[in-house]
Amino acid sequence: MKKLAIVLLLVFVAGCRQRQVVVGTAPSANDPGGATALDALSKFMAAAKAQDLQAFANVWGTTAGPARSTIAQAELEQRSIILLCYLKHDSYRVVSESPATNNERVFSVETKFRDLTRSANFFATPGPANRWYVKNFEIEKLTDVCQRR
Repeated sequence: MKKLAIVLLLVFVAGCRQRQVVVGTAPSANDPGGATALDALSKFMAAAKAQDLQAFANVWGTTAGPARSTIAQAELEQRSIILLCYLKHDSYRVVSESPATNNERVFSVETKFRDLTRSANFFATPGPANRWYVKNFEIEKLTDVCQRR
């Protein structure tokens, strides 16, 4: 009985313990870019697969920030629709990651779309607030993906 009382007391004390909450430090799903270069690439490819223009414009960008903040809305939509055609995929895998110029990272990415398997380099760049953005990719290596229906 004494052991049960001690256990209950410990559970009660643990439940009453104050929790420290730090406001504004945890990134949310709406934060622009990625926490790392690989995170940015993952979000970029997920947005491309889902053909999600808003998510795509949130992670595609430059050292100035996300495309949604640096390109006029009409132009952003047109460019995004074109790029998403090239980025269609059923699956992808990162083959390698290495440093590039200007503190950027380059990823060799293999994409699969239906019966096509293609490899292209994707470049991620650091931006404001320690966030990363996918700056560009080798679009010419994915031309036949866009031509597939």
